[in-house]
Amino acid sequence: MIRQWALSVLLVAGAAVPLHAELKYTLHVELKKLESATPPANPMLAGLGDMLGQQLLPGGPADVIYIIGEKGTRVEFLKAAMGQPEGTITLALADGTMVVLNPKDQTYWKTPVEGATSAVQAAGFKPTTTAKRTGEFATIAGVRCERVLVDMKLDLPIPEAMRASLPPGFPTSLSMDGESCVTTEQFQKYAELGARNKALDVLSALGLDKILPGGIVLRQTMRFSGVEMESVVTAIGEEEVPVALFSVPADYKEVPSPFTIK
Repeated sequence: MIRQWALSVLLVAGAAVPLHAELKYTLHVELKKLESATPPANPMLAGLGDMLGQQLLPGGPADVIYIIGEKGTRVEFLKAAMGQPEGTITLALADGTMVVLNPKDQTYWKTPVEGATSAVQAAGFKPTTTAKRTGEFATIAGVRCERVLVDMKLDLPIPEAMRASLPPGFPTSLSMDGESCVTTEQFQKYAELGARNKALDVLSALGLDKILPGGIVLRQTMRFSGVEMESVVTAIGEEEVPVALFSVPADYKEVPSPFTIK
């Protein structure tokens, strides 16, 4: 009788926290200075790489946890990175909603993914990106991936009225180059789920979808103005995770979306 009662309790507890298999991986991101880098032709770009690095990784190397599945795509920033404060959780849900959670303040905001992409497009950030498959393969975190060479040029969205007042030689565009290592075989269904969940729409609005040629990026290296930023997957695999990870906690308070037009 006691055994049956204990089993019943376990079954009820399991039903209260449902699990579902998803793809989970950890991405390690760090920045380093290239000692042998050739100084940029425009001296005004000399310190821009360091400034950009401070914006992207203000606290140094950081880990980001991704979960992709039927419910959507979940990204958790364990440290401040990519413009997101430490602890931030972003959700790109299957219904096309983007939710950003702030566990520190127990607040959240949400917007249709279309709202975020429209705001990005309106800001004028639209780089020209080219990607070329090499037919060369590597193994990252036990998964085979293909090297893809990447070049990117970004015209800075400087209003026409301001251009005449800029100092001589002020840069109006930025260039980057690097490579990605992309798996289009193993875990391919999750890449398709990410696309279906519109998780990549914001990247597409930035013109960055070409660096993700139909798969999961396991490693990416981008070089710019004497610095190199590398993102590499350190662990990846299918895992059962609580469905609640894709919902807003009941005690969180909603705040206005930064994309709200006033």
